[in-house]
Amino acid sequence: MDKLIESLLNINIRKNEGYIFVKQEDIYVPIIKTVLSITKRSFYRLPLLEEIVLRLINENLQEIDELANVLGIDRKLLEVTLADLSVKDIIYCTTNRCTLLSKGKQALKDLRTVQRRKDTIKNIYLDPINKKIITDYDNYQFIDKVVYNNDKKLEADITVNNIEIFKENIESVNKVFLDEMNLFNDKTKSEPDELLSIDGIENVFVKFIRIPINIYVSADGYDIDVLASSKKYDTLFKMFKDEIIEQIRRKKLLKKLFVKYKPRREFTALNLQENENLKKCLLKCKNNKSDRNELRQVIEKEIFLNRKLMNEEFEYLLKYLSAHSQNIKIVVHNLNDWIKSDLYIEVKTILNGKTYEIGYDECNDWKNAISAIKRDLPNCTKDQIKKVNKDFYFFLNFDDKYNIIAVPKDILIIDNKTHIHKIEFYFQILIH
Repeated sequence: MDKLIESLLNINIRKNEGYIFVKQEDIYVPIIKTVLSITKRSFYRLPLLEEIVLRLINENLQEIDELANVLGIDRKLLEVTLADLSVKDIIYCTTNRCTLLSKGKQALKDLRTVQRRKDTIKNIYLDPINKKIITDYDNYQFIDKVVYNNDKKLEADITVNNIEIFKENIESVNKVFLDEMNLFNDKTKSEPDELLSIDGIENVFVKFIRIPINIYVSADGYDIDVLASSKKYDTLFKMFKDEIIEQIRRKKLLKKLFVKYKPRREFTALNLQENENLKKCLLKCKNNKSDRNELRQVIEKEIFLNRKLMNEEFEYLLKYLSAHSQNIKIVVHNLNDWIKSDLYIEVKTILNGKTYEIGYDECNDWKNAISAIKRDLPNCTKDQIKKVNKDFYFFLNFDDKYNIIAVPKDILIIDNKTHIHKIEFYFQILIH
């Protein structure tokens, strides 16, 4: 019970003046992670031996044997240093003689060498909606895979192998580049590397950012609005709010929630209201930690009264009742509609491992429905799925003690052709 009460205490539906709360949803924003191939300029401190060699060559001591004698080292050891300087285009060597090149003179002047090299940058995260590079990617929690279908994913109209978009964001790419250079600091370098050019895209990965949102409709039912479900998501949410609303209007996002049809039939709402005393006690308990023990006893009593459930309460009450029940019965109006709904996803997730019966009033495709249920609900056998004559959209019974009844409320929005079936839940006590 304590866990249920804590869950109810954490329900916080943000107010949106002039709008009615409909539902909370998770939206997934695609983010493109790329590995870019680049050209960079690196600056290295001139090692002491190389510096001395260059100074001697600059003083016209150019014979290799003579250099070795002056330095007091074996010629073969000297040749390793000369070969390295030659590769860097600092000196030019023949069999027995060395000449200082212009880059060598500059290296001697600056006491450093400059190299132009190919490399890669691994952590380039592109926001394809706003076409911007995410430079503070460490602050994000990326998801590799979204188990839901595309219904909850924002669409991004972008060609992932388009290198021009990265060149247009060269300053942001350079910031990530410098951050990587600082992370893997090479102490032999005299100063940070310079990014010279972006040459290509080596690898592309698609990741996602989850944003929980609240969906609202205006009081007149024609306008929609969305807010982040929590203030901590506000900054992230603002980046995508306009696109979220636009894709909803264009029927690209949340197509299962925003539909073109009414419910198959009208179901009558129960004559029950939300328990205002429960709300007051939860608020008081949340703000008054010193009196929580006494308040919890009152809250428990108020929970177990006939009432309309609060917004977003269904999931928590379902978890509690299913954990404390042996015999669970489900009744749905249309079996095929139910297995395609979010209600089905919640039930199969929470009741996983439980044994229960399923009753239905209508079924358009028995074979398809049974196949889905056998796959998702292995504890529910074919014999436990039966035709019943019950007038419920969705109904749950727990040990013949408690009922949860769901009723869809049809709301017309946007263009008078788009519907939202807002689900309202009711709790009934059968025995006291």
